[in-house]
Amino acid sequence: MRASDRQIVKAAIQRLNANNAARKETGLYPLELVLLYVTMRCNAKCAHCFCRDNLNTGLPEYTIEQLEKIAESMPRVRMIILTGGEPMLRADLADVFRVFASRGKVETVMINTNGLQPQKTIALTEELKSEFPDVGLEWQFSLDGLAATHDRIRGVPGNFDKVIESLSAVYSLKQRFPCLGAHALTVINAENHTELVTLNDYLREAIHPDVVHGFELMRDVDQTAWNIPPKIKEDNAGPSLLQLPPVESFDQIARDLKLLNKRAAVRANAFHIHNLAQLEMVRTGKPQYPCVTAGESVAVLYSDGAVAHCEFTKPFANLAEFDFDFNALWRSGAAEKRRAQIKRCHCTHGCFHGKSVEYSWKGIAKMAAAALL
Repeated sequence: MRASDRQIVKAAIQRLNANNAARKETGLYPLELVLLYVTMRCNAKCAHCFCRDNLNTGLPEYTIEQLEKIAESMPRVRMIILTGGEPMLRADLADVFRVFASRGKVETVMINTNGLQPQKTIALTEELKSEFPDVGLEWQFSLDGLAATHDRIRGVPGNFDKVIESLSAVYSLKQRFPCLGAHALTVINAENHTELVTLNDYLREAIHPDVVHGFELMRDVDQTAWNIPPKIKEDNAGPSLLQLPPVESFDQIARDLKLLNKRAAVRANAFHIHNLAQLEMVRTGKPQYPCVTAGESVAVLYSDGAVAHCEFTKPFANLAEFDFDFNALWRSGAAEKRRAQIKRCHCTHGCFHGKSVEYSWKGIAKMAAAALL
């Protein structure tokens, strides 16, 4: 096992031990990840969009003052993911970052983006990393196939060229700034599942042989989630214009993912183990790893203040009801009631199921095994 993989496995074991000890003491795992929807505006028309019906409908957005209250009342977390919608459409996105970074409330901020604004991406990276060199900034660029496939899925001609320009530019800035990362994420679906290896080949040649390329199986509340009580099951959470890959393609997809993980710079990857488990969950409907993270180590904050324990279940409260005091909401009776309601459900959602791999000795063992192949 390479030294980098050994360090990752060691750190995963240490975190699991610490998290188990904390849960035994407090009753909950420590909060580690916050999905923060900063806008529901978007400048793309993705066929596989998880929340397409809510885009560009005029939903409210947090003010900086509201975000400051949230930041003051929340614990320090490993990661905040700024998502939407398209986060880059917020003119004050740098201020959103500052709210949490200046208070020492986050180790890394990830920005999910479609990459349509390369120059703004470069300027924002230089601005934030110059001001906060020790706070992680990770760009996640959506890339769903080679040029024709990507632009068709995204509904924006020329999107492929712009996202490659954005990814390449940020990747080059890693030489100047510490704690800066950039990776591509491909959502596997019926239109692109045969392009995974060729797309990775392209990225390795165009960007760098060690570029990080992640994957996520397209998710849908009706096809990739099970046992959610009907009253709290989110409505229309999933695409209506695109399908999952056919089940008969799953074995080849798994072989492709194993090949790509084997040649990656880091092989002890919890998300890779999650990807393989996703395929089995859709194939069989059976859980692979218990969801122990939703409502405990992961929180979802929508742009209008609504809060959910996961994106497949409806919000259970709104931060406005608690004067944007996150801790008060997170420890409220409403939060506890919802936790009790989601004890038996399972799904393929990467932010929850993927993290649950890290909260499992079985998952960590599989991460270690993948690093030895």
